[in-house]
Amino acid sequence: MLRWVAATAIGAVVLSLLWTGSDYANTSLRTAAGEPSQPVEGEPASRVTMTWEAETGPAGLGPVQDHTVVIGEDHGLRGLDPVTGVERWHYLRSTALLCDWTAADGVVVAVFRTDAGCNEALALDAGTGQREWYRNVNFAAEISMSSTNQLTVAATPTGVTVLGTTSNGLRWRYDPPENCRISDTVPGDVGVAVTLDCASSASLVLLDGFTGEQRWSGTLPAGAARILTADGVVGVLARDLTGSLQVFDRDGVELVALRDPSLGADEVVQPAAQLLGDRLAVFTGSTLFAVNVQTDAIEWFVPALNLPTLLGSGLLVFDGTDLVQHDLVTGAELRRITVDGPVPPTGGRLDRLGSAIVVSTAEAVAVYR
Repeated sequence: MLRWVAATAIGAVVLSLLWTGSDYANTSLRTAAGEPSQPVEGEPASRVTMTWEAETGPAGLGPVQDHTVVIGEDHGLRGLDPVTGVERWHYLRSTALLCDWTAADGVVVAVFRTDAGCNEALALDAGTGQREWYRNVNFAAEISMSSTNQLTVAATPTGVTVLGTTSNGLRWRYDPPENCRISDTVPGDVGVAVTLDCASSASLVLLDGFTGEQRWSGTLPAGAARILTADGVVGVLARDLTGSLQVFDRDGVELVALRDPSLGADEVVQPAAQLLGDRLAVFTGSTLFAVNVQTDAIEWFVPALNLPTLLGSGLLVFDGTDLVQHDLVTGAELRRITVDGPVPPTGGRLDRLGSAIVVSTAEAVAVYR
């Protein structure tokens, strides 16, 4: 009898220790009671002020998804109400670190690091925080996550892995050629664009988004470069003082080849671009300029400290003092929105949720109304 009691007690202790060390016991999951409310449509007021601000990390660009503002932190993710900043849901792992995360298609995909490295991936509904899928992975610590329609890309200097966004299926992997390293990876509706730094050259490769097959390649000038976009076209901007801008269509035909020191990108801020008709609006970190991809000509420059967002018939930027709406064709100022109180953080991007303006960087998210 005493042996049975002792064995039972030891078994209970072992089970307790296993439970305490398990992922489940160290995971805090809170889901929202229902889907988020759609924000009231309307343009921003002529004067706005910060209504709330939150820190984010290890990444944070593009946090607006399914009428929710998603933020990252060391051990997980939170979904916040865009109007109040109040938490709607969270997923936190006290015994794991968040390697990186991305969001698209109403889904947030995150990768966590345990003792075995960045080895666990999962997806959460962006609006409610409910878990969509989970899978084991084997990613390096320097992983960078990005996403587009139905594709989630995990990239390191030595390879690219593509998963489904709304499902956990592995789509394909890409390994760079011998003596080459991957310097940047951006997915889009054209495909997955990859820049390669090789022993004797630099190049751009476009991979089919759903098969991983190489569709075409192009030569780049020596030196570090960043991919601006892979939506509609593929744009690449040099990160040094050469100011080299190249734009290729979806078939690999070079549309734009410009070299001007004034086009050089900021060394810290992530440059980016968006194609609007025949114009590619390029954000360098301190300026926004429009290049016509049909005429290979720069049409206008304006000051801009954040990647812009569409507002009516123009683009909304932050110029360091105010939020300014510029005409897409001429760059002319259409409207100026005064910012009262704390100014927006710079170096990130602007998004709109109804009449609210969401400003996000890699460190913080702020909402202005």
